[in-house]
Amino acid sequence: MAHELILIKSGKKYNITQLVGNLAWSSSTDEVAEQLTFDYAYNDYSNIKKYDIVELGDKVVLFNNGKALRRYEVIKMDVNSRVNKSFTCYDYAFFLNNNKAVIQFKGVAASDAIRQLCNKVRVKHVIVDMPTKIKQIYKDEVMTTISDILDQVKAETGKTYRMEMVDDTLTIKKQTDLLINPQVRLTDNTPLFDVTSQISNPSRSLSIEEMKNKVIVVTSEDNSTKIYSESSDTDSIKKYGLLTEVVTLDSKEAAKARNIAKNTLAELNTVKEEVSLDLLGHDDIMAGRLIDVADSISGISGRYLIKSANHTEQNAIHKVSVTLEKVN
Repeated sequence: MAHELILIKSGKKYNITQLVGNLAWSSSTDEVAEQLTFDYAYNDYSNIKKYDIVELGDKVVLFNNGKALRRYEVIKMDVNSRVNKSFTCYDYAFFLNNNKAVIQFKGVAASDAIRQLCNKVRVKHVIVDMPTKIKQIYKDEVMTTISDILDQVKAETGKTYRMEMVDDTLTIKKQTDLLINPQVRLTDNTPLFDVTSQISNPSRSLSIEEMKNKVIVVTSEDNSTKIYSESSDTDSIKKYGLLTEVVTLDSKEAAKARNIAKNTLAELNTVKEEVSLDLLGHDDIMAGRLIDVADSISGISGRYLIKSANHTEQNAIHKVSVTLEKVN
């Protein structure tokens, strides 16, 4: 098994790989925390019993050929039989999903707001600068607050930013900086090749169900219908029919209305393309990253956002199933 699982317990390290089965790890843009699961053999034999030490709250690190990939905490244990346990672990984004915070921002840059929030819940962070000003009081889960801040940045600037945990550190980068080109070798003596050159089980879906080709930005005041800005696509309306989105905005933010209308239209005025396929596994394939894929038979072609990635390793064979969304 190229991947190894190291248990960290009371400052000591234990290689538990030989007792691990059904190793799998997955990520999704809908859930920032990455999940790792594995079965763990145990019985009363003395040479195995001494390794029956995995407990809730322990740390495990996933390695590949000696390189540490990600760190997780053991969150759940299921005893399935007299000789088997199953464990569910999450990376350190678990603490962002499971902590609430009360915090007020008075016109601070979005990046500084997220840094303040991370400091409040003691999460390390590396965050690219985002100048969008945040003026709001939050009383919610930390991850919900961060997601709302990033949504505000996207609405004003049109730029998408993605979160992921790198070891125990929350990292936020521009989506455009997360393009990957995963390559693997079948054996030590064979050349590298792109994993996207050998895809299997491809499927593709196109839809305009979520399309909007007109955006109106209006006041959020209940007793007013004042419109701050509008943006629309005449050609799209002619082809698909009128599909309108209304965005409400506080009067203090009215100066942002034009950009919000334009950027919201750019985001929503698209044919949504979703793809699923299987690939040879590669550790760089994670939700939130971009990948270029081409398959002439299914019509899959272009740059895609990885919406979810489900890795498995059985008999030393690493595979990954992904769902993708076309990036326009």
